[in-house]
Amino acid sequence: MTGRSGRSSRGRDVLAVALLVGLLALAPAVGAVGAVGAGAAGGGTAGGSVNGVAGYGAAGTAQGLNPCVGTIREEPSSTTLISIQGARGGDKTPAVLLGVRPNGSVVGVHDEAAAGRWWAYDVDPLPNGDLLMATTEPGISVLERVDPATGEHVAVDRLRNVEDAHDVDYLGDGEYVTVDKGDERNRVVVYNRTEGEIVWEWRFDEHTDRFPRDGGGPYGDDWTHVNDVDEIEDGVFMVSVRNFDQTIAIDRETKEVVWTLGADDDYEVMNEQHNPDYLEGENGTGTVLIADSLNDRVVEYAREDGGWERTWVLEGGDLDEPRDADRLPNGNTLVTDRRGQRILEVTPRGEVVWEFYAPWQPYDAERVGTDPGSEGPTMRRIGAEGTHQMRGSAGYDVERIEACSAFITGWDGGSRLVPDDELWGSAGDGSGTDGPDGPGGDAGTDRTYTTVPPGSAGRSIGRISPAVGAVVGVAVVALVGGFVVWWRR
Repeated sequence: MTGRSGRSSRGRDVLAVALLVGLLALAPAVGAVGAVGAGAAGGGTAGGSVNGVAGYGAAGTAQGLNPCVGTIREEPSSTTLISIQGARGGDKTPAVLLGVRPNGSVVGVHDEAAAGRWWAYDVDPLPNGDLLMATTEPGISVLERVDPATGEHVAVDRLRNVEDAHDVDYLGDGEYVTVDKGDERNRVVVYNRTEGEIVWEWRFDEHTDRFPRDGGGPYGDDWTHVNDVDEIEDGVFMVSVRNFDQTIAIDRETKEVVWTLGADDDYEVMNEQHNPDYLEGENGTGTVLIADSLNDRVVEYAREDGGWERTWVLEGGDLDEPRDADRLPNGNTLVTDRRGQRILEVTPRGEVVWEFYAPWQPYDAERVGTDPGSEGPTMRRIGAEGTHQMRGSAGYDVERIEACSAFITGWDGGSRLVPDDELWGSAGDGSGTDGPDGPGGDAGTDRTYTTVPPGSAGRSIGRISPAVGAVVGVAVVALVGGFVVWWRR
């Protein structure tokens, strides 16, 4: 007859064996998740993890992990669209459009270079369900509509007498407003697809009292380098005149300048800015949110009594020539940091809660489900005025950025940009999606959104994969089983 001490001894032996089996089973899982190493907090080293998310370095890339993921403290509720201009110093790199899920996995990559485009600039989700993009071919601007379910072009307009337009907005009734930086043509124009021609223009050379030819910047006959236009109210266009460090509002009917923010070489206000967005504060106070590029910051100004007051500044954190800043409905700001090669969602007081790297030279980012540009509150409205230091980014790491570039350019998971459950609108609503080569009328063409193509579900960002999960499951079963056997004996 065996005594209690004998049972305990055999039980310990059984438990020891079970633990050994469990640890052996768990080892591959630990290796698969942790192969990219421990990494230094706040940025890590090559092959490290960032805030607990394994995501970059040679080992991680070899396992299919996404090296472009930075900080993720809070996952947004929808996909982020990111346009990458395609420039690395003096070298040309592919111009692409990405769809990135809240967890940092890539939905797909739409390759503009494969379609013959040179640069990729502004992207806007349209009410009908398409994506509107400003792109270029050598010497001309190209307006595209892209199906987010397939990544295919459904309309293309080549504006052969408009050069290097960085931005385009749809006005309705077949009209688009864009900017022309072409030599001797610095202007804002409205293009009508139905007529296939420009129907309105505002020329800077007719306003040299405000924008003299000996002012501005270094681009020869492109002396204004006008880079953005938005319709901020019916018939009023807000225009970014980069080389003059100004944002102005133009009345379409009268062609008068309604207001001006900034002055040439007044770098205290802004310095060669990009992509200003218009918000309304309490009591309708006009407010402008600006990517203040060469000041390496994002700023917000409120218009009061005919003047402007700076109400909010986001700076620090190695911001490096930001090109776009959109206020989200939750009060955070989505920042496209051009030379930081990243997209950041930042709280009103400066904490980075979401980050994705996007070399080379990201230009614009939009969150699916929000209006183009900004639709969130002003910082004054939510009580977050003042200057705030950005903190919490994973940081710039050369090897990680190189791995991210290789990951994006080597993508073979399809060109779909938005998952099925986030698609919106209807392509047959009469807003001009009538074929790949435009121009055409505004009859529209019905189409059915596709399902997710094979292989386009995105790659792991370092969380446990199904295979690793199975291994972990075996380990857990072995450990639990060992304990049960010991207990019953």
